[in-house]
Order: sequence, then structure tokens, then C-alpha cells
Amino acid sequence: MAWNDLTNRQKALDRAIDQCGVKLDLSEKCETKVMRLIGAREEERLFIRERIALRIRTNQLLDKTDRFISETEQMLDSFEKDDSKWRRMGRKLGFNF
Repeated sequence: MAWNDLTNRQKALDRAIDQCGVKLDLSEKCETKVMRLIGAREEERLFIRERIALRIRTNQLLDKTDRFISETEQMLDSFEKDDSKWRRMGRKLGFNF
């Protein structure tokens, strides 16, 4: 559900989920605690569940992206070191790479 498609109430609940201070997981206990803290009604339970799941998936994707970036940076550093090693070796042999 796109942000612009949400009602003002849903937007307020969504923002409140971030500010409630609960470590989010997919358990019913977490869901109930979040609902109580943010003042959500029982008929809004499905919306809260979906938004919690969305946040968890988003965090997992961000973690995966961070790992990918870190591994890519390490690989590029390794390539640079290897390239500089081969240039030094080539210069010793009289080559200019």
C-alpha cells in the first residue's frame, strides 16, 4: 500500500510504530504491545501487522544491501592492491603497465 493511499489515521499509526520503542518481530505479543502503545483499535490489527512486517522486510533488505556494499568495497580494495603489486613486479622486469 503506497503512502499516498493511506488515510491520515493510518499515516499517524504508521509513524507511531517507529516511535513506540518496541523491538519489532512478527509475534502476536509484539503486535499487541505495539497496538496498545500507539492506541490502535482492534479493527486496525491487520494494518498494524502489515506495517510491522513491512518494516522488518525493509530492515532485512537494508542489512543485505549494506553487506553487499561492504563486500564490494573489500573486493575493490583487493583489486587495487593486486594491481599495484603487478605494476611493481612489472617495473622490476622493465615493463610499464
